[in-house]
This record gives sequence, C-alpha cells and structure tokens, in this order.
Amino acid sequence: MNARTPHKRERLDVAPAALLALLPAIGRVMINSERLGATHERIGTVEQVRIEDGWLVCEGKEHNSRIELAAIATVIVDRTSVMREKSYPCIELRGADGESIANVTGFEGLDPFDAVLGEFPQGVELAVEERSGNGLGERKELDADDAGLEPFAAAERSGGRVRIEFSRPSFWQAWEGDMPAVKPVMGYVNVMQPDFHLHLKGGSVGGWRREDGTDQLRFVALAADGAETGLTVTGAPASFG
Repeated sequence: MNARTPHKRERLDVAPAALLALLPAIGRVMINSERLGATHERIGTVEQVRIEDGWLVCEGKEHNSRIELAAIATVIVDRTSVMREKSYPCIELRGADGESIANVTGFEGLDPFDAVLGEFPQGVELAVEERSGNGLGERKELDADDAGLEPFAAAERSGGRVRIEFSRPSFWQAWEGDMPAVKPVMGYVNVMQPDFHLHLKGGSVGGWRREDGTDQLRFVALAADGAETGLTVTGAPASFG
C-alpha cells in the first residue's frame, strides 16, 4: 500500500461487498438510514459481516442491519465531518437514483478508517458539499399530542421491552431492548440508548396501524396519507400497558 493523501471527499470504484466486509476492522461505527421523517441509527462494533440472498448482513451485539448489494450504485467516502476536534469519516451508499440507501460512520477517527480504505485504489476526488445539518433545529418544540409519540410513550409508562424496526427500499435495521425514556427535543421524538438512536420528526406520523398477534402487538407507522413509512414497533401486549 503506497502512502497517499486521502481526499476529503471521493467516489470509490470498489465492490461494495468487499469494502463492507471489512467493517469489523474499523471499530465502532454508526449504521444509519432515514426515510419519511425517521432516522434509525445503530452504534457499536460490527462483529460479523455475511451475504445472504444478495443482502449484506451486519451483525453483533450492537448491530442488526441488512443492505441489498445490487441496489448500491455509488460508494462515496466523506472525511469532512469533525466534531469537538474528532473526525467522523463516513461511507455513503447510494442507489442508481443518487438517493442515499444508508451511511456507515466511523467513531474511532481517521486512522482505522483509512487503514481499511487503504486496501483499495484511491477514488475520484469530489467537491466538498455544504451541509445544512441533520434538521434537528427546524422546530423548537414537539406537540404534546404528536401521533409519533403514542407507542413509545405507552411502552415507557409500562417499562416494556420493544423491538423498533426500520425499512426502506434495499435497507432494513432493527433494535430490541427495554424501552428507554422518550426525549421530545427540537421537534423530534428521540429514543436513545448507547447502541441505538431513533429520531422521528414531529408531524411525520399521521397515525399507527395496530396489528394484534397471539402474543405480540405490532404498531406500523403511517404517514398523513395512510402510506406505511417503514417504521414499526413490536412488543408483548404488557409492554404497552
């Protein structure tokens, strides 16, 4: 591997499966995706990467994600994010339409990230994009009766165990655990644990479809027009009071 100066932002010509197979070597990473007002994030070390029926599966105590490999048309690396003097480099996975499928952000700084990226040819340099942030400052308060709060508030009151799943075309991710306190901050419903964050924009959920199983309740988030958003919350009936 030849010494080189990494680009701040570049498009890689690599097989996504070959690159993503090395995620365990990067250390703690955040895998996240967003759609229709919901951002679902898993944070920690990927312990195992495997391929199953054309989907790349990331597993571990802190990860449970699936990404459709054939849908990834472009791999972009961005090294511009710095917070409190620490770098958070990111691998952006985009579809043929240019839209984001998922992002993988390194939490251990540039050294382990670039050690992995150094196994592949340097990419084509791209212009650095101006970023407007993640939108968490768009609204100052969350309405007390925001529909997005409903299953989370019920599970918080009951102290129940829940499974929060998120899906969009070519991506799926889940977290399961005891329901933490819901934090309505900056116009978002926030559910946060060390290995998991959900940020749900106020007003993005018009209601929930309740599905009763023999031993599980499932709540499916619906947009204002009744379409499924890809966010679901599942647990035993007692988990929701």
